Amino acid sequence: MGTRSLATLIAGIVWCVAAPAHADPKTDVAAKARAAMASYDSMDYDAARKLLNQALAIAKRAKLDKDPIVARVYLDLGIAQLAGSDPEAAKVAFLSAVQIDPKITIDAAYKSAELVKMLDDARAAAGDPGDAPASDADCKSARGLQHTLIESGRPGAAQTIDAIVGSELSPARVVVMFRPEGAIDFTEVKLTRQGCHFTGAIPASGMHGALVHYYIAAYDAGNKVLAAKGSSGAPNILELSAAGTSGDVEDPINGTPGPSPRASAPVTRVTRSAVRGGKAPSIMLAVAGGTGFGYVSGKTEGDNVVQTCCIGTSLVVITPELAYYASPRISIGLAVRLGLPIGANIDGHSTIAPSAFLRLRYAFGRSGDGLRVMAELGGGVLRNTIKLNDDDTGMDTDIVAQGPLLLGAGVGYTKRLGSSLALFVELAAISGIAVVDKVGSAVHLNTGVSGDLALGLAVGF
Repeated sequence: MGTRSLATLIAGIVWCVAAPAHADPKTDVAAKARAAMASYDSMDYDAARKLLNQALAIAKRAKLDKDPIVARVYLDLGIAQLAGSDPEAAKVAFLSAVQIDPKITIDAAYKSAELVKMLDDARAAAGDPGDAPASDADCKSARGLQHTLIESGRPGAAQTIDAIVGSELSPARVVVMFRPEGAIDFTEVKLTRQGCHFTGAIPASGMHGALVHYYIAAYDAGNKVLAAKGSSGAPNILELSAAGTSGDVEDPINGTPGPSPRASAPVTRVTRSAVRGGKAPSIMLAVAGGTGFGYVSGKTEGDNVVQTCCIGTSLVVITPELAYYASPRISIGLAVRLGLPIGANIDGHSTIAPSAFLRLRYAFGRSGDGLRVMAELGGGVLRNTIKLNDDDTGMDTDIVAQGPLLLGAGVGYTKRLGSSLALFVELAAISGIAVVDKVGSAVHLNTGVSGDLALGLAVGF
């Protein structure tokens, strides 16, 4: 070998040694998980779920599905799913974690009684962590719900679905729920039972697009989920290609495609609106209806003196509101309060009490559900009807106005009905301060305190 050839060989060896190596997949998974829990600590649960699903996709490509580090990712995903008000998805994630590492525990920083119980339930449901094919299973030893995940399928061809359900669950029915690419809702197909084996198929009409979301669930007679493989918030991904090969989806929750070298058909993005459990709404439109009351004094708008201080009423109060959620716990809203002073019979009385408020709310629950408090600042008029003491003409009910500077505080309770729908009840106290005597048609403005009790419905966008 000549000197030049030897030098070339040595240079090649040096270059290979010095060239940057591919990143260790475990390191990438761990980094994604750390970033996810940092987002969780900042109450950005959507970002945490997205990063954790990306970590799972990296692990899948690297064949690390059964590595203990993946069990930790599933556990963190369950914690984030529960904080995002998707307990069923959290149960599935915990079950996946204990199937890989039955002895896994929750970090002290995130431990709560609810999470500990959910993890214990997952261990009990896991039983045998293996996902053996139905044809090889022994029904006597079967525990929980077992299903071998299907990663690929053929467009336009029915996809067989098999599952095994342990006798301890005694389900009323076992179903596969599927959703083709672009669909919003899942479609249910009941699986046929033969002993502990349950078999069915996603129909050919549902096998279209680049991917199909699916999950399997066992229900009791009360329609409660006993066990599941996947959920509506974290479905399994079945990729479609002419050759029936599979690729990887970087983010199963939000549908962001990752590298897919084995798939002959491109993977397209699934919009967040098509996936329950995606990005939480940041804009909320709410409408509330209720009743109001107030402690009144001074002069009425009909120029009558309130001789004995008493409680006036505003029987109907309607309040539309537009709010922005800076986080699941904190929102800033603009509300319009329309009080209807029903019952006044003094000539020329007002027919409406308009006011507007800037509202700040804080929820004590991490997901925004449950108890919350509110502070508000606004301007306008509050009107309450009141009986006069000494009128003998039959015109005995007048209106007392308060304002125009309005300061308030309240407490409420929110119950989420879905990913973008919530029911709430609220009790607010409003102080009307008479910085002037007259505003527009409102005359003889007084200082006083009113209260509203309201029930409302909020829709997220």
